[in-house]
Amino acid sequence: MTDQYETRRRRLLYQSKRRGSKEADMVIGQFAIEFLDDMTSLELDQFEALLQESDPDLMTWVSGLEAPPSEHQNSIFQRICNFKNILLNH
Repeated sequence: MTDQYETRRRRLLYQSKRRGSKEADMVIGQFAIEFLDDMTSLELDQFEALLQESDPDLMTWVSGLEAPPSEHQNSIFQRICNFKNILLNH
């Protein structure tokens, strides 16, 4: 039997890889593949909240064109931004 975190992580991985835009699929999906298994419960909450946002908003924030709302200014958001920068430099 799978535990609640494993089920939650699988659902979040699916949502991360099927965002709707290629850019979001690449950044958010790859981030989830790399880091989802090691996220704490709090980080899963933060990540799940970000996934509720629209792709245009999310990618505008991640690209640094606009600051995210205060509820998304957290460690997971910063890690996604750092990850995006690493992807762009390779």
